[in-house]
Amino acid sequence: MGKNNKARRAAKAKKRSRAEAVGRAASQRTGSADDGGPVLTEGELIAGWWDLGSRLAQRGDQQGIADMVDRLVGARRALVELEAEGLILRMVALLWDNGWQPSELIRFVRRSTSAVGARLVEQAVLADHRLRAESTLDPAWAVQVEGLDPISTATNGWLADWAISGWMTPPEWIRPVMDVIAALNSCGPIEELIPPPGSTRRADAVIDLRSATDPVLQRVRALLAQAESTTFEAEAESFTAKAQQLMTRHAIDLAMVAETAERTGGSAGERPATMRVPIDDPYADMKSLMLQIVAEVSRCRAIFTPRYSFTTVIGFAHDLASTEMLFTSLLVQAQSALADAGRHAPPGARARSRAFKSSFLLGYANRVGDRLDEINRSVAEAAEKETTRSVLPALIARADVVDEEVDRRFSDLTVGASRRGHDPFGYHQGSAAADVAQLAFSNLAAGEGRR
Repeated sequence: MGKNNKARRAAKAKKRSRAEAVGRAASQRTGSADDGGPVLTEGELIAGWWDLGSRLAQRGDQQGIADMVDRLVGARRALVELEAEGLILRMVALLWDNGWQPSELIRFVRRSTSAVGARLVEQAVLADHRLRAESTLDPAWAVQVEGLDPISTATNGWLADWAISGWMTPPEWIRPVMDVIAALNSCGPIEELIPPPGSTRRADAVIDLRSATDPVLQRVRALLAQAESTTFEAEAESFTAKAQQLMTRHAIDLAMVAETAERTGGSAGERPATMRVPIDDPYADMKSLMLQIVAEVSRCRAIFTPRYSFTTVIGFAHDLASTEMLFTSLLVQAQSALADAGRHAPPGARARSRAFKSSFLLGYANRVGDRLDEINRSVAEAAEKETTRSVLPALIARADVVDEEVDRRFSDLTVGASRRGHDPFGYHQGSAAADVAQLAFSNLAAGEGRR
């Protein structure tokens, strides 16, 4: 662990120790100099109630939570709001230093609490943003904040504005705030991809997929859009296959150029980049597996983090862009095929069960992986015939660099099994849905022409 991470964690532990001490005292009474007890200001007492309430919320202690809510309702509202704002802003700032990004934090709180809680965190992120100098923000960071919808433009008082916007009285808004604080407190450190506010450096190992202007990627994006929009499964498969063909050939060309440059003493070439892809329920385990399969056939590596339900993908920039686009498209197509299977099944039928749907997605993902592998082999063979050179050494060299980056970032990886109810019929149906069309290259030109 680096020195900066150790220092940040030590500071966090120190703050937590102080908060717990205040919380313990706050759960009893305000002390005084006469009886020798701890002397707390009204603000410290309220801060302790917030902290203790959030920890009770983490444990699910409903009676304790109700007690803290009653205490906060009976306290001065202005101080209750002020202490909550200060606590949330301090936690948000600490999470930035622990690798979290605005969109990721808002998503986590939405998953952990509710849309109301996520709206509160949005306002906290915006309040934090107003305190930052623009020169200290990475462009990729600023873009995430600019997309948020502010309820208030104030640096202070934004919590009250949030409560008013939801027509909530103090008893109604205190519990959601407590749940949000509990959620923020449960966030552990994650890999830093974008320098946090205040950093003087800029991200050099994360790709902004929205700015990808490579002509090949633009063609791929157009093909995948056609695959998603067509109502003919065979046509969708042909568009998808053509997109994979283009992506693979482009990746091979880039690998060959990099190998030649290194062999002749030229530039050592680009380094692997990283992106995090949110994986949403339902069937997050099957969706993460599909992303892993797509990443591997696109020459990337994928690591799923179940606790936060996102997948970190590492690879070269072009391959990352290809992975993201292909995964998104295949997920749309798989969900469409799954919905179609359900529409044609009567109420209570097997095709409507959770085990069937999970197994359907598993079968779909595995069969898609097999077919994409077939395309990769065909493209590599064609490239070798055209160039009279083996493409394998160049691809292996780049794969080794990606593996080294994975080892550097994730030194303690573990392998886990997906939790699912297995339904052989569902698996077969999913595999069949991914295998409805012949993907021989003789069929691809015709597929590309139907636009």
